[in-house]
Amino acid sequence: MGLQVDPPFGLGQTWFSLGAGESIKNDSYHGIQSAALYGDNWTGCVKEFTDVNPITGQVRTNRRKVCVAVKNTSAGVLLPKRIVTFNTAAGKLFTEVNGYSRLTNEERVGVVDEWLPTSGVAVNDIFWVTVNGPTEVSAAVSGTAIAAGDRLAAITAATSGATVAGRATPSALAGATGLDNTPRGVLGYAVSAGTTSDGSAVLALINIPVA
Repeated sequence: MGLQVDPPFGLGQTWFSLGAGESIKNDSYHGIQSAALYGDNWTGCVKEFTDVNPITGQVRTNRRKVCVAVKNTSAGVLLPKRIVTFNTAAGKLFTEVNGYSRLTNEERVGVVDEWLPTSGVAVNDIFWVTVNGPTEVSAAVSGTAIAAGDRLAAITAATSGATVAGRATPSALAGATGLDNTPRGVLGYAVSAGTTSDGSAVLALINIPVA
């Protein structure tokens, strides 16, 4: 693929993990830029991955995994498997994320790369969010337990930086379908079960029509 199509980092990696976090860089697309802007030419790129553990090489499913490269423009670190909201401002649509989801049935979302280190994604770093296919997603820390086959939706939180934000819960939606014939606000379907006592992750097949 061309330079502007295929970012040089894979699942489990970020732009900064390649040594791109220094204060000044010379980018062939933007020229000399600060760290806050460097790498912006990669954002918005869509890429399909095979559902393989990038560390061990083990195949998990035979499904495709569709991801979008985005920049973390939130006020803090974003952790793997959490649900994040796209920045919908003009010129930024689906190229940046600005925090964890905090509204029930939030639609314009993605799931932070499940294979990233537990240290997460730094502010201004660029990384993958999954929008279609298999991924683990963090479950809510309270409320109804998730059963395999449940529709999943984002849960309500007071702020986008809250511990309870960016998590999934069983969806109560059954109608009001969107263009893809999926109830609006439904992230996808749980493949495994999960409790709500510890916020552990469940495997899900998600289908968020933003790519």
